[in-house]
Amino acid sequence: MPIPTSDASAAALVQHWRSCRSRPGATPGYDAVVLGRLGRLADRCALVATREGRAERILWGGTGFRDWFEDEIRDRPLVQMPDEIRRPIEEIGIAALRTGEPAGARCDRITDGVVTTWNLVGVPLANGSGTPLLLVHVDSEGVRTELMQAMFGATGQGLMALGAIREASGAVADFKIVALNQGAAEILGRPVASLQWQRLGDLVPVRLGVTQRLSGVLGCADRATFELAVPRADRTTLHLKVEAQAIGDLVAVAMTDVGDIKAREASFRFLFESNPLPMWLVDQDSARFVAVNEAAVAHYGYSREAFLARGLQDLSEAVAFSFARDGRLHRHRRADGSLIDVTLFERSLAFEGRPAVLGAAIDVTEQRRAEARITHMAHHDALTGLPNRALFTTCLAEVIAEHARTGAGAGAALLCLDLDKFKLVNDTLGHPAGDTLLRAVADRITACLHGEDLVARLGGDEFAVLLRTPDAGTVSAVAGRIIEALSHPVRLGDRECQIGVSVGIACLPEHGTDSDTLLRHADLALYRAKADGGSIAHCFEAAMDSWDRSRRRREADLHEAFARGDLALAYQPVVGVRSRAIVGFEALLRWHHPVEGAIPPSEFVPLAEETGLIVPIGAWVLRQACAEASLWADPVRIAVNLSPVQFRDPGLVATVREALALSGLAPHRLELEVTESVLLAASEANVATLHALRDLGVRIAMDDFGTGYCSLSYLQKFPFDKIKIDRSFVSRLGEDPHSTAIVQAVIGLGASLGIVTVAEGVETEVQFAHLRAEGCEEVQGYLFGRPIPAPQAVGPIRREADVAA
Repeated sequence: MPIPTSDASAAALVQHWRSCRSRPGATPGYDAVVLGRLGRLADRCALVATREGRAERILWGGTGFRDWFEDEIRDRPLVQMPDEIRRPIEEIGIAALRTGEPAGARCDRITDGVVTTWNLVGVPLANGSGTPLLLVHVDSEGVRTELMQAMFGATGQGLMALGAIREASGAVADFKIVALNQGAAEILGRPVASLQWQRLGDLVPVRLGVTQRLSGVLGCADRATFELAVPRADRTTLHLKVEAQAIGDLVAVAMTDVGDIKAREASFRFLFESNPLPMWLVDQDSARFVAVNEAAVAHYGYSREAFLARGLQDLSEAVAFSFARDGRLHRHRRADGSLIDVTLFERSLAFEGRPAVLGAAIDVTEQRRAEARITHMAHHDALTGLPNRALFTTCLAEVIAEHARTGAGAGAALLCLDLDKFKLVNDTLGHPAGDTLLRAVADRITACLHGEDLVARLGGDEFAVLLRTPDAGTVSAVAGRIIEALSHPVRLGDRECQIGVSVGIACLPEHGTDSDTLLRHADLALYRAKADGGSIAHCFEAAMDSWDRSRRRREADLHEAFARGDLALAYQPVVGVRSRAIVGFEALLRWHHPVEGAIPPSEFVPLAEETGLIVPIGAWVLRQACAEASLWADPVRIAVNLSPVQFRDPGLVATVREALALSGLAPHRLELEVTESVLLAASEANVATLHALRDLGVRIAMDDFGTGYCSLSYLQKFPFDKIKIDRSFVSRLGEDPHSTAIVQAVIGLGASLGIVTVAEGVETEVQFAHLRAEGCEEVQGYLFGRPIPAPQAVGPIRREADVAA
């Protein structure tokens, strides 16, 4: 605490105290300071006892000290002293005893409207008892200040005391300035002396009505507040806020220059009105609009008057209203009833003397819609609009978690769906047709479900259905409805397409309690359904695990057999009806497993097609069949079946060309059989492939004629060399009128178009007699020979050649 130096006696005390030190930093003793050369300084001092580092009691005070206190002081506890004396002494004691150095403080006392200020200095003294003493000195004479003068001078606000000038009738005619401070003089732009005793009417134009306003304050206990715009000589305007209150026949006036505030308000109004964002001011207590800008009027569609008749809560869709935190999202309703999403930013401020809230709204409706579209795209299939794999997996996980919380009472069923013959449609009719088909499938599946159920497209032609809390009967019924719905033809432009669906089912919790297990088990059930012919539903069974392992093992064995060269070809003769002579052979693929023996083609060919291995196997079959047929006598032909997967292979034509070149076989001796199911529709790609093969010089046959749906269409588009009547019709010749009629019709159609007809699966003389009678040209079947290895086929060919010779 600084030590006052204005009083010479205080400075002398400090100098005397320092001279009494026995060494630098030591505290002088009581005897050395007080009983030494203190002299007349003692008159202005008091000796204070201390306790635990604080001043506690005044032991004695000199005559001058007693005059300052205006009372006799001897052995007086400090707590009994007035606050304005006790507190500075306590401050000195704390500082001096802590530092061991002199310390100062100030004392202010108010008497009869006059403030008297004294400066105090205290020095610590060592005492033989061990508890230090404190010697406090007070100024010889205090500084006196009139309180009103101090208050007037202590503020930059303009203060005036105005006296009323009355007429004879007692009415107030004007006011004169009785007193004013420097702040008022600066506001009015004139010296204090030139303003005191001036009439107010000489300073402020009468038209502003200031006299009338101030007159209304006289005799009233209320304070009046108003604003004035006073013109200046330099043509500027002085903006004042005036507060006035009567004190007897005087009026106390406080003036504040609010010019800067008015300028800021004007700037605010300009920015408020010209802001492109909708903005408003609302009363903080009632939340009613008190001002809106033009952007708010245009954006919300309400007139300014309509806005001011409403509250902010009238815009909001929320039931509960509260002022927003910055950046909080709200939904507002416009005048036309449309809803918009806005982000609100709000600030509290004063408006026309009342607490208000300034709000600005950013319309984020389109942004929210775009975000919703992006979110939807991330979780939904773009083609069908169904949930995608990611969303389906999330929903499945939620259902599993809910089951874990609620126990065994709530289950679920997972259905994995795979379309039958979809790849055929997509490859033959093109991707646009495939997309149309997938959308139609999505609609049909959705129509089979209830609102709480979920259907998703997992990718390609794979769909999945999640049934919530179903029983076994419900699961079977839903699967049946889906299979039945997808069994009906789908119209694709001017064509109809027939597909089907296979369904695999896994139930929670019976078949798994986690997503991966349920999906794997549903897939196993699906594979089993497709292996059993498709268009059926299978529920997972424990035995399917072993079936799947067996299937995977079979797949590995097939790869290994092909790599080792364990696959072989057998040849079944094709016989001319009239001559009963061999006109050719059909190459048939055979696999003899080292452990299991002969594996039927119906088991391993679909597996090869599913894995894509059929393409290299098919290429090997072509090369092998052509090579072996090249050893036979001309004109015996070799027929090779083309798998649907192989037919769609872009390298098929090159593979056939290579087989012919390597073997040297004449192209007209090679017949390529294309199953009718491959030729689902007369697509440009199919027709182009057929023509490219025909351009090589090979013969093209349509296999399994009558089992598909587009045979006649293809007969119009492409001139086949041969059509083969499916064995399912041949086997019922003479027994089933419908089958007999179909065979007759096909043979007649071939004769009309000049296409050779071949009947498959002829096993009896009765069947052969029917075919010969109807004019069928070629037959094959066990009646004429079983499939045999290539070396064994040479013998019959030679014998027939010898007979012919």
